[in-house]
Amino acid sequence: MNERDANPDETPQSPYTGSRASGPASVPSDSPAHTQGGAAEASSPKDAAFYNAWNTLLGWMREYADAHREAMFEKEADFPDYIYRMERPYDLPTTVMSASLSDPKGRPLLLLNASPRHTVFKEIVLHPFESHTYRKLTYSPQQGALVEGKRAFTKARLFELADALYHSDARVAE
Repeated sequence: MNERDANPDETPQSPYTGSRASGPASVPSDSPAHTQGGAAEASSPKDAAFYNAWNTLLGWMREYADAHREAMFEKEADFPDYIYRMERPYDLPTTVMSASLSDPKGRPLLLLNASPRHTVFKEIVLHPFESHTYRKLTYSPQQGALVEGKRAFTKARLFELADALYHSDARVAE
């Protein structure tokens, strides 16, 4: 007689589960990043400001596309924590992680993407297609805006970059 047969009142344990009781694998019970209902805790104020600035930049891109017939705003990808949120509330101001300004045929000319929430160093990358150069923007709490180095990245700078990409055969490489 083996030990499993020794006590018939006990329910058999699956060989694929561990010996200790545990909650669902996707929501660790002792993790500080999760609360009782599995909802993610609020972001830090700096992270919230970064994603609000990202949302503002997306608005500028939409404005540019609305004002120029040859430009089209396209969402390229959503944030992973939005896609896999299950029943958890979503607290970022936008679901868009990557977007582009494209030509009428859908070919991107300028691709922008923001770092997902789990990254330590948050940045936005502006990548003109068919170019070896790209720009990185970070959030500056001192300026209250996205910056490239120490210079604030403004709506006018985005429009200048987009104009140069749309109205020139040569791609901008500043």
